[in-house]
Amino acid sequence: MASFSLKRVALGCALASGLVMATQAVAHPRWVLPNEFTVSSEEGAWITTDATASHGTFVFDKSLTISNGVVITPDGVSKRLSSFTKHRRKSTFDYFFHQEGTHKILIANPPYYRTTYTVGKRDTKRRIQANKVEREAIVPESAKNVRTIKSYNRTEAYVTVNKPSDKVLELEGTFLELVPVTHPSDIVEGETAKFQFFFEGKPQAGVEAEIRQDGTLYRNQQEAVILTSDKEGFIEFKPEQAGRYLLIAHHEGEVENDPMADSASGSVHLTFEAVLQ
Repeated sequence: MASFSLKRVALGCALASGLVMATQAVAHPRWVLPNEFTVSSEEGAWITTDATASHGTFVFDKSLTISNGVVITPDGVSKRLSSFTKHRRKSTFDYFFHQEGTHKILIANPPYYRTTYTVGKRDTKRRIQANKVEREAIVPESAKNVRTIKSYNRTEAYVTVNKPSDKVLELEGTFLELVPVTHPSDIVEGETAKFQFFFEGKPQAGVEAEIRQDGTLYRNQQEAVILTSDKEGFIEFKPEQAGRYLLIAHHEGEVENDPMADSASGSVHLTFEAVLQ
């Protein structure tokens, strides 16, 4: 009887935390927005970056947790954010960009796991925060359609000091990744920019990407462009106007020989700018 009660308590806690995690994960698109994408100075420059989650593009709504954020320097070294503040509607941090080359701003919390299943005569859907090992102590033996997904979300932007470089564009080989084939500092209005999607280190076809331009606060609609990656994972986008853009993409796929999950899902939120010709 005691073990049954403990299992029921564990189930209730897991359901609650899992639902909170899932709500936070999908409720709003996320973005980071540096006040400059290019620094032209031998001395370097301080740049302030805002981070928030919002349905409006570059509109402050819900602050992001950025304690795990890093700036990856042109030589591939990850630097923790030494100074950041979480406000009610946005988070901010300052970073002194001085090393020549392209830096990557990355906000990404550790991967998390969620398990879904159905129970009862009506196949009621349930969701808990647990991996394949943890679910054994929580999911009822009568459960059906049991499936565990591991998820990872990337919120990114690139800042170049003087001369562009490519080190920070290299693949990590996990979850969904977006590689700018056209260098982020070379995206120009009226010219086609190329990107490539990878999933678990391999080119991924069929990834749907939504690209939004700044200024939705002053438009009746997002006027987003929807693109789907080809068989090699490529998409092409021609910005008609100079300005700041947000690219949002998500993909879920099977994983092999993973003791913790049946599938993996990943999202990428990339902020970039198109410069004037």
